[in-house]
Amino acid sequence: MLFKSHCYLTHKHGGIYIDAPYDEDFIDALKRHVPPEHRQWKPEIKQWWVSEKYAAQAERTARAHFENVMEV
Repeated sequence: MLFKSHCYLTHKHGGIYIDAPYDEDFIDALKRHVPPEHRQWKPEIKQWWVSEKYAAQAERTARAHFENVMEV
């Protein structure tokens, strides 16, 4: 698997925000692992929000797709 550059994770508002470059494989994996009612694309800030219930799964998915995953 080829790793992409970076991804930032921020825990707030009862979940986790994911700021990452566009990656179709990552988005497909996130959608497979996190049910629609627990994730939301925030176009105004260009980040994914995932509920706390699936935050750990979202973080694992990010770490599987991005070389540098940083918590901010």
